[in-house]
Amino acid sequence: MDFIFNEEQRAITEAAAKVFEDLCTDDQIKDLGANPCKLHADLWSQLAESGMLGLVIDEQYEGMGLTMLELAGVLEQQGRHVAPVPLLSTLVESAMTLGDSNNTALKAELLPKVASGELKLSALRPYAGVQVAEVLSANSKDDGWVLNGRSGISLYATHADGFVVDAGDVMVYVPKDSSDITVTAQIAVSGEPAGFVSFTHCQVSAAQIIATGDEVARSRDLQKQRAWIALSAIQTGVLDEGLKRAAAYVSERKQFGRPLGKFQAVSQQAANAYMQIEALRGAYWRALDFLEQGEDFGQAAAVAKYWTADSGHKAAHTFLHLHGGIGQDLEYPVHRFFLWAKFCERYLGGVDDLVIGIGDNVIAEASAAI
Repeated sequence: MDFIFNEEQRAITEAAAKVFEDLCTDDQIKDLGANPCKLHADLWSQLAESGMLGLVIDEQYEGMGLTMLELAGVLEQQGRHVAPVPLLSTLVESAMTLGDSNNTALKAELLPKVASGELKLSALRPYAGVQVAEVLSANSKDDGWVLNGRSGISLYATHADGFVVDAGDVMVYVPKDSSDITVTAQIAVSGEPAGFVSFTHCQVSAAQIIATGDEVARSRDLQKQRAWIALSAIQTGVLDEGLKRAAAYVSERKQFGRPLGKFQAVSQQAANAYMQIEALRGAYWRALDFLEQGEDFGQAAAVAKYWTADSGHKAAHTFLHLHGGIGQDLEYPVHRFFLWAKFCERYLGGVDDLVIGIGDNVIAEASAAI
């Protein structure tokens, strides 16, 4: 496992850091947060102009043809600045899933628009919990499909120009202006815009199909595993910045005539949080390494997401509590880092879900080896 990034990778991360620093000051993010349904349009445009929206899109579709290793540096910067832009939903969950498809015409139509920033995408899945609405499903009709039911909550659904829809037996692309779909606005735990989409006899042609048959399960697994790694990168940035802010605060805030950071109980809590963050960083770098080497990275991605959830819970509560009462003030920036950490913790599986899945994989591997 090589922890050394090459010159190009470092340059991309440094360029991303500059973009986010210029456009994502605390005041700028606070102003955006006054309207939870708003995304950072200026930042999105700047990311497109700098080529970062095309990092994981093949060169033949006007991208840069790089990998998640380069994108991870950008995602960490997004987390470090809690910047409301749909990198996860558009690039990782949607564009990369489209890129896996054999539908070359659909890729040629959509992926260049993603790279240019013209097209924002959202990934839809059937809702997995208890609901009264009809569950999202698809039925074949002629050479196409008919979608019915309601999806689960999806990031940036209200801002998306199209949807990558996992309807169980088929995965398809549906433009937002399609007839017979309704988008209902919601707000994610992070404060980012979200929503669910209802389909009523929505007709999908063969030209919109991303995957069918056995390829659906493969696409679904890859989508989830890459999203787990992306969430780990975002969470690393969120927690690292949150803890740095807590360290600065306890170095200045005094109690009993001494900075809070001088008290052993405070410094030990900060040290434990630091170890949680570094464990997360190592776990997600390991998953990236498997991915880069072309090895099966599913279990490593699950372990990374476990640390995303576990570290997100422990380290986020630590840096919030080290701020004392001011950490609960919605006008103070640290609460945004806490909410983003909670979102990354729970999205696509929490600690219990991940532990069960990892254990099942270990049992399956051991059984296969017997």
